[in-house]
Amino acid sequence: MKLNEDCVRAVLLDVEEKYKFGSFLYLKDFEEDSRSSKFSREEIEYTIIRLEEAGFIIVTIEWLSGKPYLISVASLTWQGHEFLDNIRDSKVWRETKEVASKAGSVSLSMLETIASSVIAKSLGLN
Repeated sequence: MKLNEDCVRAVLLDVEEKYKFGSFLYLKDFEEDSRSSKFSREEIEYTIIRLEEAGFIIVTIEWLSGKPYLISVASLTWQGHEFLDNIRDSKVWRETKEVASKAGSVSLSMLETIASSVIAKSLGLN
């Protein structure tokens, strides 16, 4: 399954917006009344699992027969906050995706680098 960059951004924004300290977010929190709700349940699950692997969010996943049956998102990590801060702005995100599309496919770390460059350029730092 391919990781959807727009789903990545939507999930991170939802975690930041909906998470309350000391609580958890569950799949229904991403499927209902959220930025992530336009993506399929499978895309959201896959994205959450990959974001946890990347160290962007803290998640507890309970597996049954090789499939996740309970996903509890605790919060963004420091690295998750940094990545989200770079891609939060819609204009920066559009420009980042435009630059990334020239390569066809890029990693999350490359997206972060591209977004940082886009921000630096907009601030006249390049």
